[in-house]
Formats: sequence, C-alpha cells, structure tokens
Amino acid sequence: MRLKAPNGQEFRIDQAQDGLAQHGIILFSGATLNELKSALNDWTVPYRHPHDVSPGVTVIRPNLIGETNAQGFTYEALPLHTDRAQVDSQPTIICCLYTQEAAVGGESLLLDGAEIAHSLLCRNLLAMADNVVLLSKGNRWRTVIKPYDSYAGFRIRYRNDSIARPHVTTCDARPLLDAFEAKVASPLVYALHAGEGYLIHNHRVLHGRYAFTGDRAAIRLLAKVARSSRSRSLNHGFSLRGYSSTMKREG
Repeated sequence: MRLKAPNGQEFRIDQAQDGLAQHGIILFSGATLNELKSALNDWTVPYRHPHDVSPGVTVIRPNLIGETNAQGFTYEALPLHTDRAQVDSQPTIICCLYTQEAAVGGESLLLDGAEIAHSLLCRNLLAMADNVVLLSKGNRWRTVIKPYDSYAGFRIRYRNDSIARPHVTTCDARPLLDAFEAKVASPLVYALHAGEGYLIHNHRVLHGRYAFTGDRAAIRLLAKVARSSRSRSLNHGFSLRGYSSTMKREG
C-alpha cells in the first residue's frame, strides 16, 4: 500500500496519523480493507453510523434511493460537506476505499479546510465566526468554522443540503460565509479506482463527489482518535501551524 499527501509527499503506514495532522488528506493506492482496518486499529476507535454494517464500516453504493438522509447511497452528486456535521459527536477520521469505479463520473471531491481558515484569517473575517451557523431540524445551532486558542486552532462543520444549511445570524457575517463558500466552489478532483481512496480529517476536510452512472462502490471507515494516541488532539480540530498555502494545489 502506498500513501501520499496531495502535494506528492509519501508516507509509511505508521506515519499516516502524522501526515494527516500536517496535510488533512492522505491518498492511498494498492490497499485492502484488512490493511486499512489494521492500520487504523493502532490509533483509532470505530465511530457508529446509522447506516454501518459493522462498527465503523459502511458500504457506499446506490441502494437506498428514496430514503431520508441517504443521498450518499444514490447516483446523485454529493455536495462538499463534513460527515455528521449536525450532531454533537462527529467522526474525526474518514477512510474511504473504492472497490469499483463508476462507468461515467463519480469523481471524488476534496477541499482542505485549512485553505479556507488561512484565507479567512488573512482577510480578517474570523471575528464574525460565531455568527455563521449550521441550521438542522431538531439540532441546535453549530458554528460552521470555530476558532479556538486565539486562532491557533479551528474546527469546521459544514453542509449545504437537505440535512443542514449554513446561515448568518447578522448581516456583518455575510462576507465570511460568502468567502467560505467561494472556496467550496473549487475543490480538488480525484478519479479513484479500485484499491485506491483517501484518509481525511473530518474536522478539517470537506468531501463530496460528482454524479455517476454504473456500479460505483466504496467501503467507508469512520473513527475517532483513541485517547491514548499521540494524535488525540485531532478530535478537537486542526492547527494552521506549519500550513503553507503553496502546498494545496501541487501534485
């Protein structure tokens, strides 16, 4: 199994959590489900999802057409989002292994939220962060981008679909949301094949896909970082320390 960041930097499997903390996204190839589960078991614990088939494991294919909150299990495009953005306890880690590519379309979309946070910070827009919230029926308001530790750390919760939508509580916050969503319009696009996929930090990276035809299928692993892991801070969010905006479009 080979692992690399979007800029081409390669990692060993035992370096995956460090690469994830640095880049937010790790791409892999030549992988099997057992290899990925074994690697994650060393530093994470499974996160249960309503659609999982075993703890932390969900098969993603078009088989839930017409069900509520099941757009990911259709042939439709999936807008960029963070998983379970509307609930208190989200998964920290998403690992997606493709087992069959689509006949047409179905490319994966990824956007590093560090790019968003860096841009908002440079434009002095983050003072209004508490006034850009996610609205979801039956759930309390949640801040879309939450700075902490004097802007040293951030956490992103984002959807714009039937499950949840962003909303500004004051007019002064509109420039922040507009700038955020301008970034959402320009994700990285990956055509991934069987045995390939990605490992992402769900409090940092937005993911989605284009619509497709054919028998596209993937296995998704959701997890939180174990409290005993050196990378447990990923459960709270991400840092811009060491982030370089020149890294985001290389490779």
